[in-house]
Amino acid sequence: MSLSAEITGLRQDLQRLSGKSEIKLARRYGRLRPLGSVSPYWRLRAAVGQILRRVGLRPPAPPPEPWLPDLRQVARNDEARPLLIWALGTDRDTLRAACRGFEKLHAALPEFAPVLVTDVADFAFFSRLRWLVEYVPVLAEPAGGYAERKKRYLAWRYRDAPALPVSAGLREGVRPEELLLD
Repeated sequence: MSLSAEITGLRQDLQRLSGKSEIKLARRYGRLRPLGSVSPYWRLRAAVGQILRRVGLRPPAPPPEPWLPDLRQVARNDEARPLLIWALGTDRDTLRAACRGFEKLHAALPEFAPVLVTDVADFAFFSRLRWLVEYVPVLAEPAGGYAERKKRYLAWRYRDAPALPVSAGLREGVRPEELLLD
């Protein structure tokens, strides 16, 4: 299978997963408090504010704080966009080799902040990468559904980010423009 077909297939799978995401879960872990958990006075005040914004008597609400894909302890680029590296079901040695390949890619594309989605618990290696790591553990029943639920949540969370399969980091001589097909 060609690399562009793998990338297209992964992005279609992630789009399918993000469509099945649980909005309740996303709101639960969102950065803003849900409106239902406040007193009636604050709910009424928020409703009046929304009406005044629609009519144009109040300026629009500020946009929510962005989801930052990079780590605080790393010299950050405020304009960095997440670059999702989907590495579920990969063994440890293959993942390490792919991460070394992605480090070269990241050097060529500093406007992206890599986000590694993996089920490998190799945190000492990941901490040296200085990337954000989304760990999806494989658990036995009755918690077996957690991994699928977290995959749907991550697909929704990074729905606008370019996604790459782990095999893209193993390819030699691949130009960055080939990987970031839109």
